[in-house]
Amino acid sequence: MKKELLLASALVGTLGMAGVAEAASATMSGKTRVGMTATDSDAGGDGLNAGHQQSSFSVSISETTDSGIKISTGFDLTDENDGATDNSGLTLTFNSGAKLDLIEAGAAYASHLASVPSASGEQGVGGSTTLNAPTGLTYANANDTVGFELHSAADAFGIDGFKAGVSASFNGDATATSSAHAIENSFSVGASYVTTAGDSTVTIGGGFFQADSIATTAIADAQSTAVSLSAVTGDLTVGVGYASGDAYADQSVGTDQILKSASVTTAGVKYVSGDMTFNIGYASGEANDDVIDTVATDSNDTYESMGVSVDYTVASGVTATIGFSDVTRADEGSDVVAHSGTGWYIGANVSF
Repeated sequence: MKKELLLASALVGTLGMAGVAEAASATMSGKTRVGMTATDSDAGGDGLNAGHQQSSFSVSISETTDSGIKISTGFDLTDENDGATDNSGLTLTFNSGAKLDLIEAGAAYASHLASVPSASGEQGVGGSTTLNAPTGLTYANANDTVGFELHSAADAFGIDGFKAGVSASFNGDATATSSAHAIENSFSVGASYVTTAGDSTVTIGGGFFQADSIATTAIADAQSTAVSLSAVTGDLTVGVGYASGDAYADQSVGTDQILKSASVTTAGVKYVSGDMTFNIGYASGEANDDVIDTVATDSNDTYESMGVSVDYTVASGVTATIGFSDVTRADEGSDVVAHSGTGWYIGANVSF
């Protein structure tokens, strides 16, 4: 509780000295994604076609104090048709360029990963709650809403192209349980470095994440290390990434389970030609999953996906997309044909 009170006192003290006008500035943004999906799992006779409609609408609010500190927050009214209002935390941007996120702040290692290209679109064969192989580099990421993330300014510590960050969250008031999981505390550090090599701009990023559970029987903490690299040469972008470590399964699709010896590799290529963008993305992950107080078995859950897409800019704010994916999943070493197979998507994204 002391940590939460200190965090609240720092926030109130910072804002109390600010001298902010009564009405902050606000901007709105949103999108509607409309199309059709087609899936064909490896189980027999189950090809499906369906319409696909998703929308989002968000409001960003910001103002700058007399001392030059920018205060920003916001909320969304819907995000992919969830029909629920989701409030943002607070971000303070200082004159130096450093930023401080407060409440729902995130994890520093995730913020500093280099972007790895992947296929756009809504294609794919869905998974289930028993399939816990990681599908992305930030599979271990989980934080309580009470927390912070501090971002350095550009060229931190006098190093051109270098940025760093640190984050933490605190849930010390949560009641301990025997096996029901929730994040108690988390900590993360991250860094990125941008440089040039010939005609290419190269970005290297990554970091470390650690979290513990309120479950007293949890056999391990979540600890993950992730790193990724991207290189941009003209209209071509190539990227690769790798992450490994333990995690709690309910941060993805399972509940009250722990992932041991988890790892995931991602790779992708993007090429821009005029109004068209071509993407290829690959991901492969595996993990031993079991209930949170049990040593994991020797059999892995696995995930492998290959996706391609073509985006065409029809007009300002309007993009047409065609995408394809091929997914293979296994549970405890056995192929799961109902959740493996191919998927297509064709549709348009209209944004403002």
